[in-house]
Amino acid sequence: MTLLPLLALGFTFFVSLMGAKLDIQEACEAAQQPFDRAYLSQHRQDTGQLFPRHDLCNADYDLVPGWINPALVIFAVVTVACLIGAAAATVRLIRNSR
Repeated sequence: MTLLPLLALGFTFFVSLMGAKLDIQEACEAAQQPFDRAYLSQHRQDTGQLFPRHDLCNADYDLVPGWINPALVIFAVVTVACLIGAAAATVRLIRNSR
């Protein structure tokens, strides 16, 4: 059961990384969005970090879809909850077998 949210977390993170092209200017042009170099230099810390994911073209457009960051949080929380549940079930099983 823990494997499903972990796979979903991995898939979502992979999709968010696929939005990060090596040349962000080309990616913005492919998305038909103007590339604002001045805005990007002012917000360099927001682009390319692991969380929250952003690949900004300008003040109004992000190459990373809006559902990525909430999905990463949800899948991470569900994965941790499943791991805690699995650990608790294992402890309970070991105690009951004695």
